[in-house]
Amino acid sequence: MTSDKKHVFGDDLPKENPWQDDRLGYAPFAKRISRVLIDLAAPNGYVIGLHGQWGSGKSTAINFILAYLKKHNAENEDDQISHIDFRPWIVSGHQDLIVAFFKILSENLGPKEGTFARLWKWLVHFLHGKTDNLVDAAATVALSVDPTGGTASQLAQGLAKKSINALIRKFLEEPSLQAAYQSLKEQLGRSNRRFVVTIDDIDRLNDDDVRAIMQMVKSIGRLPNVVYLLSYDREIIWAALDQTTNRPGPRFAEKIVQQEIELPKISQNALLTLLDEEIAFLLQDTPDSIRWQFIIRDGIRRWIQSPRDIIRTANAIKFAWPAIEGELDRQDLLAMEGLRLFDAAAFYWLRDNRDFIFNDGRFILADDELKNEAIEILKRRIVGDVSPQILRILSVLFPHLEKLLGDKNSFGGETDIEVAKRRGIGSEAGYDTYFGLHPSPDAISNSLVTTLIERENNSTNIEKVFRTYLFKKNSRHELMISKLLEELRVQFRSRNPPQPTQALLDAIFSVGEDIIKMESDGNMFELSPRAQVGFLVRNLLEQWGLEQAGRHLIEAFGSATSPAFMADIYADRGRELNIFAAQSKEALVITSNDFEQLGQILISKIEAAEADGTLAQAPFYFDIVRAWGQLRGNDAPRAWLSKGMTENAIFTAKTAIGLVSYSIGETPRRYTMREQPPNEFYDLSILFEAAKKHLTSSEITEDQANLLKAIVKGTTKILTQINEGHTADGQSSNQQALTPSSASVPPSRSPDMPQ
Repeated sequence: MTSDKKHVFGDDLPKENPWQDDRLGYAPFAKRISRVLIDLAAPNGYVIGLHGQWGSGKSTAINFILAYLKKHNAENEDDQISHIDFRPWIVSGHQDLIVAFFKILSENLGPKEGTFARLWKWLVHFLHGKTDNLVDAAATVALSVDPTGGTASQLAQGLAKKSINALIRKFLEEPSLQAAYQSLKEQLGRSNRRFVVTIDDIDRLNDDDVRAIMQMVKSIGRLPNVVYLLSYDREIIWAALDQTTNRPGPRFAEKIVQQEIELPKISQNALLTLLDEEIAFLLQDTPDSIRWQFIIRDGIRRWIQSPRDIIRTANAIKFAWPAIEGELDRQDLLAMEGLRLFDAAAFYWLRDNRDFIFNDGRFILADDELKNEAIEILKRRIVGDVSPQILRILSVLFPHLEKLLGDKNSFGGETDIEVAKRRGIGSEAGYDTYFGLHPSPDAISNSLVTTLIERENNSTNIEKVFRTYLFKKNSRHELMISKLLEELRVQFRSRNPPQPTQALLDAIFSVGEDIIKMESDGNMFELSPRAQVGFLVRNLLEQWGLEQAGRHLIEAFGSATSPAFMADIYADRGRELNIFAAQSKEALVITSNDFEQLGQILISKIEAAEADGTLAQAPFYFDIVRAWGQLRGNDAPRAWLSKGMTENAIFTAKTAIGLVSYSIGETPRRYTMREQPPNEFYDLSILFEAAKKHLTSSEITEDQANLLKAIVKGTTKILTQINEGHTADGQSSNQQALTPSSASVPPSRSPDMPQ
């Protein structure tokens, strides 16, 4: 990542300058409170409480108040207000809060001699014993306001650790200390000096220390002209006070805090503006769609309630995005991080239920009862008022689960193609990328797909990419070339498809034969590489439109070198034009005139390959002989097939492809020949004799031998039926039917497959 793209993690440090750092709108509030403190006379002391939830910016508000007081002091030499900063949470747990409190008073109330000095000495005498250096150091750090240090810091030596309540009780019972304390109060009352003591983040203390601080402020801390400004989360303070007495926390707190003020609530728009500034790099180019409005309404507006929520969310995005940039939809990343931080139950359900989400594992053939059971587990985890909003967010992220989630207020969802195109979390590739924090090795990189479609105009470079994936398999033993072809198809089948390029089409033709000859025994829900590449070509032609598609296809035919792949594509177009029989009708993607030109190019390359002997190297022959016969008549292809079958075992096995069907998932494959092949191309007797002859050939593989066995068995039955005056019909419904009379195409490619 280059320096200009580096993301700076936000911190939770409070701001200090109301004139420069007021991103929360607290400056006007702080200025008003400072004015109250300036004008306030507190002859008996006063306690102000500043309430705000955790992470709402209480410390920033206090800093702003102090900044305005400092400005007042600079402008009014005769009307000074001294600030004492007491941070009890630094020494919390040592039970030295009273020591820390009087230490800071000793360093700030002064003078160093006289009444207060005597009080301090009495305290040292009363609290006899030894205090370790850690306590002294912690107290010094916590209470130090004067950066040059104070002589009173040395007085902490020799103080004993005692319970804060016991110290207060004994303090009030000790006559000498009481006398000194009373004298101090009188002196402060006469001095006309004013002090503001801030005690921030009381809600960070444990319950015992919360009670200790509040009791200390109520008792020995109450001094003339000393105003306390306490900051806390009211609910936490009340809960702590509830535990000590039978008095309810709120009523007890009212005896301590004389005036409680609420931290101004930051407008949601202000919070969202701050979030937008923090993660502008993520959202600046994202569409303002209906789904995005649902994410904002039911997710972001509910999650972002304080400045701390902004920092947590922004830092999470800044951490994740560099690792998966371009491989996951930006809006979905924000939504998932929101779920992780604020709706953890839903997030971990998503993490733990991949098989359910993508119909994998035990959910491949699951009935509704099993699926509803999984959803009920989710709903039990997210009970409460926010449950409908969480379910709606999940429906937006995983639109194919919309009905199961029971979202009645959906915006209609997206198709799987749209989700996959933008690499949403609802696609397998997007899901695996997010939870792995890197592009899934089982998926094709989205940036690669984008490059092939939008940025690469060199067919040779595109071909190299295709060849890189030709023989790769992922951890699930799936062919990666099929994944790549599917990703490309997704792009061109979406609502706003990109414009295809001639370079991409040419590259497909360069590698086409290697793709269509790949063996694939994937599950029944997966298309073979041959089917994928054929459909991809059609998708490209559809995007060009009827007027332009033919020109691009003719150009690709002109530079192609594989008669087998060309014949495959030619046969597809022929079925669309009703020139070849088909079980279903597809819309035209080229004109009949374009088809004729394709035929002229194809036949010249078929005849050239037949002449130099390379035609026999094709992976199968069915579409070759069909195109050949349509363009030149049946005699030449029939003779070529008969000669090849008679002479060569491998040639015979390739001829058998397209004449048989096989059941998916069986190893080894079990082939069946059920129908008579077209008589215009196949001499049944020669086919029978050749298959029988080559069964024992050492040149063929076990699979090819099984092909020939099926041919021998099938032709025997067909010849017998012919001799008896009958023909066989019908085919097994649980087999991959690829017979001449229906589609006459090799295995793994059905003409009826939806494109």
